[in-house]
Amino acid sequence: MANHKRQYGIKISGRFLVNHEDTRFCWYMLIFATAFLLTVPMVAASQKITSDRQAKINSNIATVIQSQQIAAYNEAIKGFEEACKGKNIAINAVYDLKGDADESKRIIRAIRNSEQKPQLVLAVGVLAATVAKDQFPDIPVIFCMVINHERFNLRGANVTGISAEASLEDQFTILKEILGFRKNVGVIYDPRKTGKIISDAINMAKRFEINLLKKEVLSEREVGAALKNIIHDIDAFWIIPDGTVITRDSLDMIFKKTLKERIPTFCTSDAIVKAGALVSISPDYAYTGQQAASLAQILLHNPTMLSLGTKQPEKLKITLNTSVAEMIGINISSFKSRSDIVFYP
Repeated sequence: MANHKRQYGIKISGRFLVNHEDTRFCWYMLIFATAFLLTVPMVAASQKITSDRQAKINSNIATVIQSQQIAAYNEAIKGFEEACKGKNIAINAVYDLKGDADESKRIIRAIRNSEQKPQLVLAVGVLAATVAKDQFPDIPVIFCMVINHERFNLRGANVTGISAEASLEDQFTILKEILGFRKNVGVIYDPRKTGKIISDAINMAKRFEINLLKKEVLSEREVGAALKNIIHDIDAFWIIPDGTVITRDSLDMIFKKTLKERIPTFCTSDAIVKAGALVSISPDYAYTGQQAASLAQILLHNPTMLSLGTKQPEKLKITLNTSVAEMIGINISSFKSRSDIVFYP
């Protein structure tokens, strides 16, 4: 188990879920974004956070770059800002790439021409992370909010990251409690994209005495047949962040078939829960920003240290779709008053 304890609970068929204490890939990101897009107008490409005087007083200057305006990203940035206040770190600017490569080039020029050169960059989202990694090789770069970050080669002597998914151990702890005495979990994946996740999951599943029924697909068209092949042999279906599997049509089909068979669906994004999955375990976005600030403090106060590697999120949240729970016969009434579970809708 992870060093930190987490606690949450859901009653499923008399059992308790308790744990103490790429174009198609872009569609997955679109799901993630759609659930969190702000209704306010787009802010300017660069927003000053501290005055020049404040930044000069503070010798530790960080710059934030975000891929686009998504509320989840803003939650992480807000957490970072708040935590930096007590860590002698001044944030001189937040730059919004607006999801655009040309805008990225303009912003990189602006950062390089700025009088206040950052000593550290926080990159939020995959575009920001890849741009920062490529453009700032001599100062620490911390990335966060990147789904399936291993696909994007976000490694380097100066790169630190916070995973956007719960660890396999945390996920399988919950899966085990969902299953109870049952053991069969289905998963569909594209080995070119998520083969490593599944390879690691095989070993983790053995530890939890879970039988992983795996089906490989190489295109979205194969997902339906793959699910049909295993659906009568599984007790739960695990949705991993695979761009071949997670498309609009595929998710619709997966939810229709699993609902019909009363099979719980489990994932790592509350956006997917809002789209129709039963339950997710995902990072607390604001706390991810706070965690990034703690990592920044370590790096800025140790000039010879440029990277701390990739870390797991330290605080997670459970999101439960109450409508789906009702449709597949899961009683959650006794947990309505709990503060450690997010109920949707």
